Amino acid sequence: MKTYSIEEAKKQGMQVGKNVGFTDTPNFGSEPYLITIGDDTTFSFDVAFVNHDGGTRVIRKLPNQNKETVIYGRITIGKNCFIGCRVTILPNVTIGDNVIIGAGSVVTRDIPSNTVACGVPCKVIGTIDEYIEKHKDEFEYMVSMPYEQKKRYLLNKLKK
Repeated sequence: MKTYSIEEAKKQGMQVGKNVGFTDTPNFGSEPYLITIGDDTTFSFDVAFVNHDGGTRVIRKLPNQNKETVIYGRITIGKNCFIGCRVTILPNVTIGDNVIIGAGSVVTRDIPSNTVACGVPCKVIGTIDEYIEKHKDEFEYMVSMPYEQKKRYLLNKLKK
């Protein structure tokens, strides 16, 4: 099975929107042309896209089964999503817009827009509005803060 860099995956037909960010190169698998990613979506490290069911290898070797049996499916990720570290996304999955997928999740089914989902298998645990309400007292406003200033601020705030 060949894996692809982000640029190679795009050349193979993967559709990627504007302002999409990858912490590292995800594993796009052998069918990147079956992947669509919306604008403003961010991926943490070690994300895997699986567009086929490898279990069909077993079926092909059984008596009276077609030796050409395979299962493929598209993966579609909406706009303004965050996909946490070590997430695996399986075939025939659509993740809506404005979705947070928690670290280590295995996405086996569609996840609706405006939700937070996590787990194995990945399940919706709340809405984006509930997430905002739950964490509003923890929010810091420092996305554009210079690195050294952020470092000093956080080390001071989070002293042991």
